[in-house]
Amino acid sequence: TSNTFKSPFYTSIMRAVCSAAFLLVCFIWATNAQAQNSSNQGNSINHIESTQNSRQQQPQKGSILDEPIRFNTKAKDSCSMVISGQTNFTKLRVSCKSKGKSYRCDFLGKPNLCKAYSNNPRHYFTQVMWDMKKLHNACQGPRVYKPHMCRSASDEVQMVFHASWPKISIPKPSQASPQQKQQQQIKSSITPTKPPSSKQQPKPQQPAKPVKPAITKTVPPRKPVKTITARPTVADESQATKMAEEYCWESVQGICAYFISWFQN
Repeated sequence: TSNTFKSPFYTSIMRAVCSAAFLLVCFIWATNAQAQNSSNQGNSINHIESTQNSRQQQPQKGSILDEPIRFNTKAKDSCSMVISGQTNFTKLRVSCKSKGKSYRCDFLGKPNLCKAYSNNPRHYFTQVMWDMKKLHNACQGPRVYKPHMCRSASDEVQMVFHASWPKISIPKPSQASPQQKQQQQIKSSITPTKPPSSKQQPKPQQPAKPVKPAITKTVPPRKPVKTITARPTVADESQATKMAEEYCWESVQGICAYFISWFQN
């Protein structure tokens, strides 16, 4: 038997059995490792899905309203309003889409200082939404919004424009663009200068006419006005007759009365 164990045939068989056993052990180990990895991956996927579902169910951190306020502008732009609370102010973001293009703008304010806002925050921003619906572009309207429900509160409760994307550039009316300046220069060089019309030409001054001497007309002397002596009145005649009766004779009283009345007048 000792010779059989030492024979080359027996040694080759033993080697084959050992290699087969080694390969079997490696296969079993690999299958166990693969099964463990698949179970771990499944657990991680389930964990990620559960966290996503929990995040979707819970509102975003800092968000004041559970759902955004959606509306359409006058130009049929589809917009949404998202309100978030910061440390010292409230942020309103308006995002819109129109024909493949999008734009958005931010407003900042302190509406929490208004008592009516604290009772119903959604109604505050709904009133802002009704003002934006009247615009063609929701971000190109007023720079300040103060809803009617907080009209008696201070100006700190109003929402003030902060930023926009893309930026809204408002050209100043006093400054003209370089292209406009060039066009004005070209127009001024092309337009011919009109000669002054005959109406605008000054008329030649005519020589001054000699001044004729003033002719003084001799005024004929006026005729003297005849003075008409007024005839004595009845009262004068009665006084004159009384005086004539006192101081004259009876035969001359008529003449005396006449002269006395004439001297009295």
